[in-house]
Amino acid sequence: MLEKKYWIAVVCKFCLIITSFLVTIFLNRGLGVAGKGEYAYIINFVEMLYIIFSIGLGQCYSTFKRALGGEIKNIFVALAFIQGIAVLILGYAIIGIRNVQFGMVIVTLTALAVVKVIISMIAVTEESIRRNIIQSVINLIYVLCLAGLFLVDRINLTTVLICYALNDIFTITFLMKVYHLKPVYRMIRLKLIKQLYSVGIVTMIVMLLISINYSVDTIMLKRMSASYYVGLYSVGVNFSNMFLLIPDSFKEVLFGDSTRNSFSKRIAINAIKVSLTASVICLFGFIFFGKFAIKDFYGVEYVPAYYITLILFLGSLSMIFFKILQPIYISHGNQKKAAFFLTCSAIANIAANYFLIPRLNAIGASIASAVSYTICGMLFFLDYVKNKD
Repeated sequence: MLEKKYWIAVVCKFCLIITSFLVTIFLNRGLGVAGKGEYAYIINFVEMLYIIFSIGLGQCYSTFKRALGGEIKNIFVALAFIQGIAVLILGYAIIGIRNVQFGMVIVTLTALAVVKVIISMIAVTEESIRRNIIQSVINLIYVLCLAGLFLVDRINLTTVLICYALNDIFTITFLMKVYHLKPVYRMIRLKLIKQLYSVGIVTMIVMLLISINYSVDTIMLKRMSASYYVGLYSVGVNFSNMFLLIPDSFKEVLFGDSTRNSFSKRIAINAIKVSLTASVICLFGFIFFGKFAIKDFYGVEYVPAYYITLILFLGSLSMIFFKILQPIYISHGNQKKAAFFLTCSAIANIAANYFLIPRLNAIGASIASAVSYTICGMLFFLDYVKNKD
């Protein structure tokens, strides 16, 4: 079966999910359905942009650590800060020329996210358990900040986004201190940079395709419908992220383990079995108690999100295969194959959204996501089983 560290990862992720759930309670109740829709639109935009401007460096760190050793981490840190500053300069220049809704906020949060994701992925690869514990503590502080704003009736889109930015800054600072990370610019060489970005660009495409499967629904829903439906849909997305608790925790350990030559594919298969079992139990629990949970925690105005969430849950069953197998494909240098599978899924997602959102609003977006999730997960699983030793 699975090693002890995988179960420790599950416990850490469970704590993280609890704090994340508390965050959604304060956001949903404090901002209301329409306000939560605006927030979800901004954050999903940021999540797509930081993937583009991080150029895949965070995710391909495991590939280069496997080939060159752990000393390369400080070069990645240096490049993280260079890219973050570049985003600020380029983004503010574009905003100065052309007015963009929420432009300043999106650029600032994107720059912070670029640095954070690279630092965080280094930490995950070096020692995922400690990183998960740190992230749980930081999330708890974030919850307390939102709770304070909620209690004094000062929670609004502006204060929430300020807290979000401070959370990213604190995460970057704390991870760098704990993992002894520092930018080393003198070690950067042109030949190495070419190698990093040749792999990073492919990895970025893979991650962007993942983001399209996760985030494009929210953006398209905002453009083609209304903030109200985005707010409802965001509840389903929040719950489906919790639904993938166990495969998410296993994924982070696999980013580190799969870099080792002794890694066995049996570990991935066992992780899939455990994840499927737990997720099916969660699915039945939500079927019977989900509507009551949404009403009690978020308020009666969010009850229509029940069916949206249920549809996303059904699609998320197949995403378990993707969650477990994707870090293995990346660390073993199979980014191009992963990109092909994700392209198929992303095309299906966008096409389904264009057809379904005008007719069914948030329900249509959830059906489109479920279809794309199923295509994505099954392509990864069938290929992995076919090529299994």
